[in-house]
Amino acid sequence: MIRTMTKADVPRAAEIHVFGQRKVYKGILTDHRLFAETSVAKRADEFLSCFDDVGRLGFVYEVDGIIKGFLIVKPSPDVDKPDAMELERIFVEPLMQGEGIGTALLDYCHEVAKEQGYNEICLWVLEGNRPSRHFYEKHGYVLDDAKDRYLDTDVIHVRYVKQVERR
Repeated sequence: MIRTMTKADVPRAAEIHVFGQRKVYKGILTDHRLFAETSVAKRADEFLSCFDDVGRLGFVYEVDGIIKGFLIVKPSPDVDKPDAMELERIFVEPLMQGEGIGTALLDYCHEVAKEQGYNEICLWVLEGNRPSRHFYEKHGYVLDDAKDRYLDTDVIHVRYVKQVERR
């Protein structure tokens, strides 16, 4: 079941995010960044601040009281995407990947975009993160021309977009 994220869900979402990032970003970002600079406690603090950000919405995928994945969306901050919703984060517990949870969350993201009246969904992914890029491409996301440096690193992240289908 997918439901709105609550503050009580934040520690688990932070845990999924930190361990998920370590899995997929290992070899792309430095170990120092992934292990010394990143912690579940720091990420939980960041996620708690999301509740004060108007327009940012979080959702969790939960079965039998266990949160297995989450997503966070917001209005796109990209100047060239004023009518787009940004899929800011989508992560599945690394030990539960391959069970269709990511696909369910991505489908839910599309429903939220429709309900909110967005014309497009965009997301940013590290250029070297082949598994995630393949996942998004498999679900109809297309690479556009936007590229940027990821935070304060030399790592490039690229933008994917998908039109919101109206039925």
